Amino acid sequence: MKETIIGIDLGTTNSLAAMVFEDGPEAIGRVGENPIIPSVLSKTKEGWIVGKGALPYRLSAPDQTVYSIKRLMGLDFEELEEDRKDLPFEIVKAQRQLVKVRLGGQEYTPQELSAEILKKVKQEAEDILGFSVQKAVITVPAYFDDAQRQATRDAGKIAGLEVVRIINEPTAAAIAYGLDEKKEGYIAVYDLGGGTFDVSILKISGKIFKVVATCGNTHLGGDDFDYALGSTLKAAVQQKYPQADLNDSISQQTFKQIAESLKIELSSSLEADYHIEIPEKSIFFQGKLTVAEFESLIRNILDETLVSCQKALDDSHVTTQDIEEIVLVGGSTRIPCVRKCVEQFFKRTPHVAIDPYKVVAIGAAIQGHLLAGGRRDFLLLDVIPLSLGIETLGGTFSKIIMQNTTIPTEASELFTTHVDQQTSIDINIYQGERELVKDCRKLGQFKLRGIPPMKAGLPLAEVTLHVDANGILTVSALEKRSEQKAEIEIIPFHGLTQYEIDQIVEDSFEHALDDFNERQLIEFRNTVESVFKGIEQFWATAETILTPSQQESIRKQMSVVEKFSKGNDAQALKAQMDILGDLTRPLADASIGNAVLSELQKPSPSSSS
Repeated sequence: MKETIIGIDLGTTNSLAAMVFEDGPEAIGRVGENPIIPSVLSKTKEGWIVGKGALPYRLSAPDQTVYSIKRLMGLDFEELEEDRKDLPFEIVKAQRQLVKVRLGGQEYTPQELSAEILKKVKQEAEDILGFSVQKAVITVPAYFDDAQRQATRDAGKIAGLEVVRIINEPTAAAIAYGLDEKKEGYIAVYDLGGGTFDVSILKISGKIFKVVATCGNTHLGGDDFDYALGSTLKAAVQQKYPQADLNDSISQQTFKQIAESLKIELSSSLEADYHIEIPEKSIFFQGKLTVAEFESLIRNILDETLVSCQKALDDSHVTTQDIEEIVLVGGSTRIPCVRKCVEQFFKRTPHVAIDPYKVVAIGAAIQGHLLAGGRRDFLLLDVIPLSLGIETLGGTFSKIIMQNTTIPTEASELFTTHVDQQTSIDINIYQGERELVKDCRKLGQFKLRGIPPMKAGLPLAEVTLHVDANGILTVSALEKRSEQKAEIEIIPFHGLTQYEIDQIVEDSFEHALDDFNERQLIEFRNTVESVFKGIEQFWATAETILTPSQQESIRKQMSVVEKFSKGNDAQALKAQMDILGDLTRPLADASIGNAVLSELQKPSPSSSS
């Protein structure tokens, strides 16, 4: 291939670049860093600040900071009457009914401002790739008219980019999933971002995508979820502190930040604790929120999106039965409740395996790759990139589905309890290649409740991990004696670039010996605890069948084992445990035969945390 054509998602809230590498398409970003660039820019004495660095200026210099510039593209002054009321920066009328944004006494067209964002995206890509980028495919909403598309093309030109193609965002999302390889059919693209929502119905004929209908709301998105949740938190605090004024900017910002973090946590857990602290007002509040409570708060907002979905179907003259594929786009579609609502409405499981933040840029990158003469002979998501499993006793990572397993796949493993009379088990799900969970990535958690009280080691919890063809991970746990069951659904792959995956695997090799020793040490220490417990349980029997000398040898060796268990040499501890095993064998044989022998020396199922 002679040239590189990157894909750019020039978004209302965030922007992103992607490219097709040797291993396939991915977002362009530094290892360990979020590749997303906020579509925010602020004019200072030193010049433009674009992206993450401009975010604080939305509060400190709102009249000099521009966001949602995409809403101004290609529109005239009269068409922006509603938006002008909501935006803190000044919009003025220019020649030929065009608009400009006034910042610090100077006026800029929306194209010029969008160009600054594109320059930032271009510069970041070039710094990471190590070579100059000249050409790009840029995405736009399906409802953009010709003037708005031309404005986007002009912005690219000002930024120093040759825009080889403008494509619709839903089309790009469909391409990312390889749906352009289909012969014909209808596709629905549900796009729920931070501040906007739209749904598009696409018809494929050969390799031609036609947007037959689009519908949505340019003022509805994840921010509304935050507001609904923040209002609930505010009401709870107000009830405890009725005299407090909670309408100031500090309080509002506090509620918004906690609402955002709760929303994220409840996307992978069934409940979440929160703490609200406003020291200036002597407010210290804590509480708990469940997924069910969160879902009830946002249900009305989700119903609004489904009304738009129905309108798009009606405008297309098709029904849900005609829709063959559903693609989810936008960060807010990470929320499980959103996915469930879409699935129930369309009666079909949506595509979600690609990070919804990145899917549009990835589709644009694939289009650019094909336009540059590249071949489409790669698979996007055919294997599990990193092992999946759960946390077991002592913080060890028990892998259940191994790296590079082809999806769809399913695997199960038996675990047990470590504490007597334990009536619940915390299931913490992780992804990675290291031996300890502290070195892996946590995906989610849930609790298996209602286990009848039993001695440690007697409950049998079967944990099953299932990954479907869309990359959705479902984790379930069944206590086989009581038939109690619980489960959670997670998307395990979003947010990991191939660079990050390679780094994680490389780290696992580099630390393999140390990790193995540390894991063995934890497991041996757990075994020591179980063995000591067994010896104490049957010590009355030992006093009747063992000589005083034998009893003293066991006690002395128990002290030695305890000393070595506090050290860091796993093999030395194992050697001392073997000696103790030899000394206690007469007790096992003479006292209760194979039952005690099994208790003291037979490996048992791993203990869940």
